[in-house]
Amino acid sequence: MISLSALILLAIPLRAAAASAVCPIDEDFTTGRTAAARPRDPGEFTPEGWRVRSFESQLKYDLGRHYRKGLVEIEIRGPLKHMPKHSLFSAWNEEAASDGARKTQGFYQLRLINEGMMLRLTYRPGGRSFEGEVAPLEWEDKWYRIEGTWDTAGGDSTLKRDGVLLKTGKIHSPFEGFRWIFIGTDNYQDFRAIPGMVYRRLKVCVSD
Repeated sequence: MISLSALILLAIPLRAAAASAVCPIDEDFTTGRTAAARPRDPGEFTPEGWRVRSFESQLKYDLGRHYRKGLVEIEIRGPLKHMPKHSLFSAWNEEAASDGARKTQGFYQLRLINEGMMLRLTYRPGGRSFEGEVAPLEWEDKWYRIEGTWDTAGGDSTLKRDGVLLKTGKIHSPFEGFRWIFIGTDNYQDFRAIPGMVYRRLKVCVSD
């Protein structure tokens, strides 16, 4: 017979696991709906998903507070072979998501660049950014699953394509984490969304 104290000890890690990760963003854009704000060009919904209509197309989410650890998954299709920098997904510690507050800003971007991809990790007070590039890559006319993780508490951050790990990097100095999420484009420098790109799904899970 299992004692009450043993049952309590067994229950503690189960409760911790259940509470450790939540997924505040879980979007199926084929439904023609989104919970995001659309402060710039709103893009458009098609039967395939949310379609980038112009350089300014943007979906913006507020997680409600900062999170030090996160997992992102997007399903995307379109003109992915690009030389200039484009951000497919970004997470920011500041709502402005721009290059203005360089003393305090932190961000995580999954980028297209040089016909490949890049993992960009930045926390300005923590010193030098991490820019991990894998280029060029082969791109086909098909759906791709882009995945990433962030860890602003000192662990690894990652970038994957269709389950294959492309890059791993670290943010040099721990900080409070990210709160604001952007797809299409954020407001950083002169980055632009890519007209014709279609996002089918977006999922963001967070903890800590």
